[in-house]
Amino acid sequence: MKKYVYSLALVLVGILFVTGCGSSSKVTCTYESDQSASGYKLKSEYNIYSDGDVVTKVETTETVESKNNTVLSYFEKQLKEQYKTNNEKYKGYDYKVTNKDGKVVSEVTIDYSKMDLNKFVEDNAAMKSFVNKDNKLTVKGVKSMYESIGAKCK
Repeated sequence: MKKYVYSLALVLVGILFVTGCGSSSKVTCTYESDQSASGYKLKSEYNIYSDGDVVTKVETTETVESKNNTVLSYFEKQLKEQYKTNNEKYKGYDYKVTNKDGKVVSEVTIDYSKMDLNKFVEDNAAMKSFVNKDNKLTVKGVKSMYESIGAKCK
């Protein structure tokens, strides 16, 4: 019987070791901006996934809505170029940008386990305040980054 209890305890410890202690979490930030004077409206949702206080990935959905095709084409081009450049330089970006029905929608996942965050921080000095001493992006840091542009996080 002792051998059975011991084996069960080892299995449970192994499961906890493999799956973690449930410290994974998700924070969602949303942002809306009515730029009608410039011909568009913007809605963004940022889903921040973390393990403890370190961000593992961020999924964003940004929607630019406009009746002006020139505005939509501009955003489509800019977003595609930005994500392509970032992925080539830093890795970790998976993205899709579509332009249809009066909306440009970008769906982006940034996987920080694949991204060269050290290089990104080196190239973007302002990012230093959003990472910990090990150059890992923190939940507090990314929330404050999004809140600084007016997003609401919960």
